[in-house]
Amino acid sequence: MQLITLLLFTVSILTLLSGFSQWIGSRKTDRAHAGMFFLTTICSSLWAVAVAVFLSLKPEQEGIAPLVIYGIYIPSVFMDVFLIAYLNWNNNIGKFLTTIFVAIALFITGALLYDHTILYSEIEIAASGNSIKIVNDWYYWVYLAYFVIASFVIAGSLIYQIAKIRAKNQKMGRIILLVGFAFTGVASLIFDILLPFGIRYDLIWVGPLTISATIIAFYYAALRYRIIQLSSAWLKVMSYVVIMTSAAIIYMLLFFVVFTALFKVPNPSTEVFVLNFIMIAIVLLLLPVINELSAFIRSLIQTNQVDVAYVVKKMNKMANSNVNLNELAEFLADHLHFAYIGFIINGKVYGSATLPITPEELKQVELLKAPEKGMWLSFNEPVSRAFSRLDINAMAELQNAKGKPFGQLLVGKPQGKMGFDRRDLIQLEMIINLVAAMIDTKA
Repeated sequence: MQLITLLLFTVSILTLLSGFSQWIGSRKTDRAHAGMFFLTTICSSLWAVAVAVFLSLKPEQEGIAPLVIYGIYIPSVFMDVFLIAYLNWNNNIGKFLTTIFVAIALFITGALLYDHTILYSEIEIAASGNSIKIVNDWYYWVYLAYFVIASFVIAGSLIYQIAKIRAKNQKMGRIILLVGFAFTGVASLIFDILLPFGIRYDLIWVGPLTISATIIAFYYAALRYRIIQLSSAWLKVMSYVVIMTSAAIIYMLLFFVVFTALFKVPNPSTEVFVLNFIMIAIVLLLLPVINELSAFIRSLIQTNQVDVAYVVKKMNKMANSNVNLNELAEFLADHLHFAYIGFIINGKVYGSATLPITPEELKQVELLKAPEKGMWLSFNEPVSRAFSRLDINAMAELQNAKGKPFGQLLVGKPQGKMGFDRRDLIQLEMIINLVAAMIDTKA
């Protein structure tokens, strides 16, 4: 049960962060609408925490059990109310339905607060497992009917919106919510309403865990399909934490299954769980650094192709600082896989290595005519002779934003290939244009 308690507390926090991020990240015109979803996540989180606390209560803590039971059965009622409001508040029928469910939810809550014996007759706090003895009377059947009807209303609303919505991103978000809710609705009905009715109470954690997973999946869909826009840095960090911690939870579940299967231990110790959770959290937090290092190594060692995405990404970062032309040339030589890359700007040579070009040869290069088409310069006899000695295979013209030349880019022998095909040439020309824009901007 230690794993279940840890998972319930963790997913409750993630659920709350998901709802809060979606609320803050929504447009101002949608803020009130997104607030309904945030309230849904608050109720879901309270439900999960209450279940975790109740299942972990010790005999000496029996005095607070009635309050914890309120936390199990009341927030889950209003969770459906707010979800119905979130899906339907934009039309008159939806407002009418929401009002009806609010009234029923208030009645269910008021009746339970007035007399808890209409729900249960006994609380059992024992080492074998905590449970309550549910009363077989009108209240529990009303409670059951409420959840069944609310589930059908939510599912019907989602199906209607999926059929009506034209925007692909909105449609995909609703599809994920429908699939997740269909699964969690069935799971909650079985494990949180039917089985506790005199069969098994120790599985009530399934409902809040699955609904939390659905909410987190919906939040991921909201990010993936640009349903919400995260404008501030702290919201982006929060979203990263939510997604990465969700991955850590999946790892913990897999770890639990493998651990119990290999070592035949019914419940690993808390220290084992905490240590594994901390380790996977560290790995996930280091994931951006690992990905960056992996991309750097891959771009560096794959000499038969150019990782254009990585090169462009790094050049964009360089553009935001005072770029050193020698360092830029060295970076391009390494990742475009040439023996040499250099620039001739205002009669001065910058390169990935020292180029032993004489002043006379440099003057001959500057006297070359601009290409009639494209960016590649044709060599005359003196330049061809000089470049053959220097192992320079090609030279491109660098142009500013107005199309006027301001320098040249020198290209040495390719590494890993005898030559470049048309695709390689197109990629190289695109990068040369970016280089020209970078140098011209900083000039």
